[in-house]
Amino acid sequence: MNPLIAGLFESLPPEGTTWTSEDAVGWLQAAAANLRIVYKIQGNISVTGEVPPSDYNRVPGGN
Repeated sequence: MNPLIAGLFESLPPEGTTWTSEDAVGWLQAAAANLRIVYKIQGNISVTGEVPPSDYNRVPGGN
């Protein structure tokens, strides 16, 4: 495996770790940039994210 790609995967937080949307988007943007370099992809790859509403994880009818 290419060292850039391997290093990227090694930088992932441990499974089950709470990860913000901003951090995940940043990692995915880094992945896109590395893929463009390693595989000589022409053009841009766009990765964006949206922050869910503050009540996104609430259970309906819960306390």
